[in-house]
Amino acid sequence: MPSWQRIYLSACSAVIGFCLLYVICDYAAWPRLTYFQYEHTWQFVVRAPSRVPSNYVGMLLWGASGGLVAGLGGYLLLGLSPRAWPDRWLRLAGGWALAAFAYAGLYYTWNLWPF
Repeated sequence: MPSWQRIYLSACSAVIGFCLLYVICDYAAWPRLTYFQYEHTWQFVVRAPSRVPSNYVGMLLWGASGGLVAGLGGYLLLGLSPRAWPDRWLRLAGGWALAAFAYAGLYYTWNLWPF
């Protein structure tokens, strides 16, 4: 497998892993790192008691961990592939990464509705 394909597919799997854990941590109500502006403190909470605290830092940490695991796992597994992948499969992987990004954005747009 050419190295550019391995890096491209690893990046696609990292984007998918990031988007999945970024959405799942909110949907499944996992505890996440939250910053309380008025108290100037950080806490791990499942749901913020009000809308003022910033829980996006914790969500980004969950997403970054998912992207890191998926990207490294994809890179290691793709090292086992003996030959190059066809262009059709590469476009499919890119489409899945774009779709995961779009669905994660739509999930949060829906949660913020009606703005």
